[in-house]
Amino acid sequence: MNTLQVRLLSFVAFAILCATLTYWVVLLTARPPAPPPAASVAPAVSVEDATTLFGGKLTREVNRSIKLFGILALSKGAAAIVSVGDEPPHAISLGGRLGEDSTLAQVRARSIIVDHNGARSEVFLPSTVTGPTIYVR
Repeated sequence: MNTLQVRLLSFVAFAILCATLTYWVVLLTARPPAPPPAASVAPAVSVEDATTLFGGKLTREVNRSIKLFGILALSKGAAAIVSVGDEPPHAISLGGRLGEDSTLAQVRARSIIVDHNGARSEVFLPSTVTGPTIYVR
C-alpha cells in the first residue's frame, strides 16, 4: 500500500469514529421523552341512565310534571299538596295516585317520594316558597 491509500483509509476510519462518537453522545445526553398524558377518568354511569338500556324510562320526565307546594303532617299519617301537569294544587294522602302510574310512596320533611311503576324518585319543595310549607294538625 502506498502512502496515499494509507492516508485515505485513516481518514475514512476517523470519519467513522467521529460519526459513531457523535451518535452515542447525542443518544446518551438526550432527555427522556415526556410520559404520555394520564388517561382521562370516564364519568360514572348512573343507575338511572343504565335502566334505559333494558327498556326502562327515566323518571325525570315524570317528576318534571309534579310540583310540590306543601307538606301536611297529620297525627295518623301524612299528605302532600301537589300539582300534576296543569292541574291546580290539591292534597294527596300517602298511597294516593299522582297521575296515571305514579303513587305517593313517602312524605319527608322537605320532599316526597314518588313511586312510578316500581321506580322511586324524590320531588323536593322549592327553596323560594313565600308562605308556610309544613302544616301540622
